[in-house]
Amino acid sequence: MASDKMYAVITADVIDSRRIDDFRRKRDAKLRPLSRLHVRQKLVLSDYAVTAWDEFQAVLYSPQAIPHVVLDLRRNFYPMHLWIAIGIGKVSEPRKKPVNQFAGGEAFERARLAADRLKADRAGKDPTLTGFVSGNAVFDLIANTIYRLHDTLLQDVSAKQWETILAQISTGNQELAAKKLGVNVSTVSRNLRRAHHWQMEETCQAVEAIIRSYF
Repeated sequence: MASDKMYAVITADVIDSRRIDDFRRKRDAKLRPLSRLHVRQKLVLSDYAVTAWDEFQAVLYSPQAIPHVVLDLRRNFYPMHLWIAIGIGKVSEPRKKPVNQFAGGEAFERARLAADRLKADRAGKDPTLTGFVSGNAVFDLIANTIYRLHDTLLQDVSAKQWETILAQISTGNQELAAKKLGVNVSTVSRNLRRAHHWQMEETCQAVEAIIRSYF
């Protein structure tokens, strides 16, 4: 039964999954621990549901969790790359699982529309990686523009820089990250700066505030 509460539905699609050796095992090795973490952090209502070979989906507790979840997915799935479609709206049976069998409603419909738009854009010179459909044209314009710029930054992040970002996240401290990686602090600081880590964090905080003002 649908309620008036607004939810967000995320549908993620792994890019070029057929080219990844032993894909299913690698997908699950990344998705399962992240799924447990997001459930424990009350970011998603239940575990991510694999809806196709290279696609998985979840209902978020609140639209405000979108930026955090999107950034977590991108960081934790590297070196895999994702198309991430987001729909915001009402959901029927949001707590029944698996979500792809029981849940429905406008947030799911909008996530599918966002995914279709991303798919249509894939042939472009600079394809979009993140797409929003919320039912609010002004919000969609703002969010999609911000993430088009944000995702452009992601294209330039190297494997070594991603390693530094993940070490920084896991330790919460540049000194500890340097120790974990066996490098000096200046190397950690330089890699984080060149990887646009702080801009990613600022984007996450800014979009969360924008979502709060609209929903």
